[in-house]
Amino acid sequence: MPPKPKISREDMLKGALDLVREQGWDALNARNLASRLGCSTQPIFSHFAAMEDLKAAVFQEAEQLYNTVMWAGLQDSGEDFLGMGMAYIDFARTEPQLFQLLFMSSSMVQGDLAGIAGTTEGDDQVIAFLSSNTGLSLDETQKLYTTLWFAVHGIASLLATNGCKLDEQEARSVLRHTFKGVIYSLKQEREDVH
Repeated sequence: MPPKPKISREDMLKGALDLVREQGWDALNARNLASRLGCSTQPIFSHFAAMEDLKAAVFQEAEQLYNTVMWAGLQDSGEDFLGMGMAYIDFARTEPQLFQLLFMSSSMVQGDLAGIAGTTEGDDQVIAFLSSNTGLSLDETQKLYTTLWFAVHGIASLLATNGCKLDEQEARSVLRHTFKGVIYSLKQEREDVH
């Protein structure tokens, strides 16, 4: 029976996630991770059949961290989408490498605008939550979510890539005006149809 690996799968994932946080996705390879963990590359491949498997697990960990932050932002705010939008912006500011991995890399391949926002794990719950709090239908809320995502993503991308300085109050104001404006526009469209 082969010896039990001294580094657990969880420790390896944590080390890999920390490596990506500090140096970016391209730095994640067996040699860099082994160096970080103080071991040879062999223990990595005792837990993961190939680097692609490790990378998939690290990506899932990053996505789970993101989802946790977003849901907490939505729950903590008394202003519907504002808390979640600010959490997204803060995630880009505090986790720029993970943000770039999740939202600015080839891992995010979508064929159309509707596929970009509202397709991440957990988005259905967010859209249902927003729908119940705004009085919009699910289709209208999907449009709201997509439009807001573009505004939030633009701000967050600037923060994650070039250290753009943005006052938190200014970001809140932009998001609040966008949110209210889109809701107003969607309700006007509904009235124009009837």
